[in-house]
Amino acid sequence: MDNIFVLVIVAVTSAITYFGTQRKNRAKIREAIRAFFEYAGTFSLFFAANVVFGFFIILLIRTFTPVFVALYALENVLLLILSAAQAFVFHRSWKR
Repeated sequence: MDNIFVLVIVAVTSAITYFGTQRKNRAKIREAIRAFFEYAGTFSLFFAANVVFGFFIILLIRTFTPVFVALYALENVLLLILSAAQAFVFHRSWKR
């Protein structure tokens, strides 16, 4: 319920901003929204690739060494943040 409430607040303020801007700025807002969704897709791909790669590395460590590494090692906020940074850098360099 809390997440829905936050989403409604953000949607309403975004709609007010979109319709409150002058007509010439609406094209820029549409362009920014498109760039956001491109970035979100890039972030999703990098995050998924990092999780899958980490999964395979953990399986390799478990298979070929006596060391046990839990899959919970992938449940880390730093992985999320670094995936976002990877996506940001890739998105910025790809658009230039």
